[in-house]
Amino acid sequence: MLRYLFIVVSVSISALGVVSFLNDNPHVVDTAAIALKDRVEADSARRAAVKPQEPVRAWSGTERLRADARGHYIAEFSLNSRRVTGVVDTGATMIAMNWSQARSAGIHVSPSEFIYTVNTANGSTKAARAIVREVRLGSIRVRDVEAMILEDDSLNIVLIGMSFLKRLRNFEFSNGQLVMKL
Repeated sequence: MLRYLFIVVSVSISALGVVSFLNDNPHVVDTAAIALKDRVEADSARRAAVKPQEPVRAWSGTERLRADARGHYIAEFSLNSRRVTGVVDTGATMIAMNWSQARSAGIHVSPSEFIYTVNTANGSTKAARAIVREVRLGSIRVRDVEAMILEDDSLNIVLIGMSFLKRLRNFEFSNGQLVMKL
């Protein structure tokens, strides 16, 4: 029994000594905490390096388009996950496409929705308003963009107008390039 009492007293005195030492030397606790944090971060990094990473797509960034021989900025866009060729047109108020292109992009309007008269390079025509759920160009993705759907014979290419461009942080023309930043 005396032996157990001796062990309890020794442990208690040692514990008081450790507490006193740590109070007098707080840098020891800081150093131990930093060492523990470094070890946890290193273990986490090692596990992440071993685990295969999925490619991460950043939906913000900068895209550059070169002008073609006629000075137009043409690119492959994605409208609702459907690839289309579009020309950037700062003179167009909204994205504009014909009815067939809209249907293939999952945008459905009825004939009764063609209530707007719009002026195009080919003359006046009827149009319907719609929303494109998602417009993508490279690393740029913009959601819920206004569009005008025109009759099929009035337009043969998608115009990417200001309803898309004004949602960007910045766009500028420089040295034959259109630079767009989300």
